[in-house]
Amino acid sequence: MPKQFVQVGDLLIHYDLADYTEPWRGDGPETFLLHSGYCRTIEFWRAWVPLLGRDYRVLRMDSRGYGDTKPVPGRPVTPEMLASDAIGLMDALGIERVHWIGEVTGGTLGLVAALNHPHRIASITLCNSYAKMSVETVSNYALGAASQEAAIEKYGVAEWCRRTLPYRMDVERAPPGIGAWMANEMARTPVHVATDAFKLFSGVDLMPRLADVRAPTLMVVGGQCAERLKRHAVEMNERMPRSKIVELEGFGYGIHFLAPDAVATEVRGFLREHGIGK
Repeated sequence: MPKQFVQVGDLLIHYDLADYTEPWRGDGPETFLLHSGYCRTIEFWRAWVPLLGRDYRVLRMDSRGYGDTKPVPGRPVTPEMLASDAIGLMDALGIERVHWIGEVTGGTLGLVAALNHPHRIASITLCNSYAKMSVETVSNYALGAASQEAAIEKYGVAEWCRRTLPYRMDVERAPPGIGAWMANEMARTPVHVATDAFKLFSGVDLMPRLADVRAPTLMVVGGQCAERLKRHAVEMNERMPRSKIVELEGFGYGIHFLAPDAVATEVRGFLREHGIGK
């Protein structure tokens, strides 16, 4: 199929909108927006299309500078800009509200969108996401170099990704070939975009604003993740008025593409609890 693009402001966004719902339904289907994390593309959500597509429209997008959405030279990027790109895509497609599912920094952007555009976000699901990046994460991704930027400049995005795979994917449960595919897919991001994006997200702190997140928020955390991530989820849960934590046993990182069926089941159940899902 030809790739889909739409102009949103200064940005030509690559997206995919799948709709396999019954065309005779009078109410019109709701929409899920699936937002990838750092340097990842819409392909990381491939399995979710059949999991949700019978009951919902499924919208995926490449974020600014990732995959087939090319960066705009000379434009400093902010979390607010990235969230607004997604809202602009919704506007261009005539979509009023979405259930936002994001993994890691894609979930962080879901919180930004819910804070800045509350009427556009019906619910949020955070897959191993955070409101504030830990200092351990910053250190881990530096690979012993002076910074993550120095590590990427030394190794390149693909090799840096290979060396840091255990921090973003449960390698013991990963099927053969996925690690190399993931590194190559992430390497589609230019080096300067990758380094700037990491610096951007390492400086985000949404903790003081979490009490203002009104959308029902599900946090799905891999049971084998670092304890600091699970503690951070508890701290977030204590601040958000309509949130819930689900710990997915037997998995660590990368749960959205290593265990999509299990995560999607939790999402559907959470929406039913709030009377807003199928």
